[in-house]
Amino acid sequence: MIPISAWQPGERPREKCLSHGVRSLSTSECLALILQTGSHKQSALDLARTLLQPYDGDLSAMREASPVEWEAVPGIGPAKSARIAAALELSRRLLNQPQVIAPCIKSSKDSYDALKDQLDDIDHEEFWVLYLSQANRVLHKACIGKGGWSQTLADSRVIYQVALTHKACGIIVAHNHPSGRLHPSHADRQLTKRLQQVAKMLDITFLDHLIIGKGDYVSFADKGWLLVP
Repeated sequence: MIPISAWQPGERPREKCLSHGVRSLSTSECLALILQTGSHKQSALDLARTLLQPYDGDLSAMREASPVEWEAVPGIGPAKSARIAAALELSRRLLNQPQVIAPCIKSSKDSYDALKDQLDDIDHEEFWVLYLSQANRVLHKACIGKGGWSQTLADSRVIYQVALTHKACGIIVAHNHPSGRLHPSHADRQLTKRLQQVAKMLDITFLDHLIIGKGDYVSFADKGWLLVP
C-alpha cells in the first residue's frame, strides 16, 4: 500500500481539490478528505471506497445508515464516523435550505435598493461596491472604505482584488453624501474615471457610480457622466 503522501501531487485528493476545484473530485475522493487518514492496510482513498461499497456509492443510502455500521469497517473509528455523519448532515441541511435568489440589477433603482440600507441614513461617508455576475446578479457586496464628513477613501486595488476573488464580471460602486447634496465633486469624477480605466484593463465592466443621500440618489450612468467605453 503506497500512502497518498507518496503519490504525484496532481493525483492527491487535497492537492487536486485546491488546484482544480472540489467538483473535480470523485465521491470517494471527497470522502477520503473527510476521513483524513487511512488504516495501516489502506490509504484514505481505498478506505473511502471500501466504506462506499455496501451503498453502491449512493450517499442518500449511506446517510440513512447508522454510524455504528461504518465502524464495522477496519480503520473506521468513532472520530471518523462522527466526521462522516456531520458531513452528510450538512448536505441534508443544504438540500432542505430555502434557496435565496440573488437580486438582478437591471437599473440604477435596483442598485439603489440593494445599497440604501447601508448608505441612506448615516452621518459619515462610506464607499460600497456591488459585484455582479455576467447576468448582472449580485455575487457579493462590500464596504471598501469609510471616511469623515467630507470624504472617503476608495482603494482601487482592494476593489478589484475582491472582484477577482468573486469572479465578478461587472461592478457598481456607490458612496453617500451625508449632507444630502447629490452633485458629484471633482474628486468623485476623478475616482470614477480611474476605476473605469482599471476595470477596462481587467476586462471587468464598470456599470455605474451612485451617490446616495437623504432618501435619494444620482446615477453617473443615467446622467451620462461615465467615460465612453
